[in-house]
Amino acid sequence: MTDSEQRWIRYGAAAGLALVLVGGALYLSNRTDSAAPATTFDARRIPAPGTAPIASQSGASQSGASQSGASQSGASKSGDVSLDSDIPSPADTDRVARLLGDARRLAYDGNFNEAKAALDKAEAILPGSGEIAQMRREIDEISRPEAQLALQLQRARSAIAQSDREGAEKALAAAERLSPQASEIAKLRQQLQDAEQKQAERSHRIAGLLGEMRQAIARHDLAAAGRALNEAERLDVRDPAIDPARIELAHAQDVERKAQQ
Repeated sequence: MTDSEQRWIRYGAAAGLALVLVGGALYLSNRTDSAAPATTFDARRIPAPGTAPIASQSGASQSGASQSGASQSGASKSGDVSLDSDIPSPADTDRVARLLGDARRLAYDGNFNEAKAALDKAEAILPGSGEIAQMRREIDEISRPEAQLALQLQRARSAIAQSDREGAEKALAAAERLSPQASEIAKLRQQLQDAEQKQAERSHRIAGLLGEMRQAIARHDLAAAGRALNEAERLDVRDPAIDPARIELAHAQDVERKAQQ
């Protein structure tokens, strides 16, 4: 065998050995891939140092939200209770309204200490009320001597206009105690005297008309009696002689009606 043939034999053997080695390596690689499934690395799944796992963070977040909701609910309920406690009951509101009315009436009658005592009771029921504060200012204004004098003079005028002699005298006496030298008092006293004079004249005229009514009843002229009574009523329907005269005429009319049956 020549040298050339020997070299070709060696080359062939080396090539075959290389093919065997490559095939074995491929076989081993395939078995390893099938036995251990590939895994994918995800850096986001790894928690940073000093932090809780994702599942724990989610639970903590839900727990915190639950506690926050409970806290808000508790605060809301507490706020509702506070608001309810600030709203006065209907009974308290009615009582305060009555006390304010009493305070105003007492103040206008000149009983300022009693008026302020009524306000104190109202404020104990409803502290900080704007209406109570307003009433205190009103009473303070009324209690001034100038305001009291003006009030009594106005009462005297009203009484004179209504032919209330007693009421006029009472108001004028109160005004004189406040300011004896007030010129308006003398004017009102003159008006009262003039009104009394007119009332006396009116009463005299009414008495004359009622006399005519009775004369007409006596002669059975009930129509004339009715006219006289109506004229007397137009002068002053509040005159104390009117009501008895009306009863007399009604009785006369009943007697006349029965006599005609």
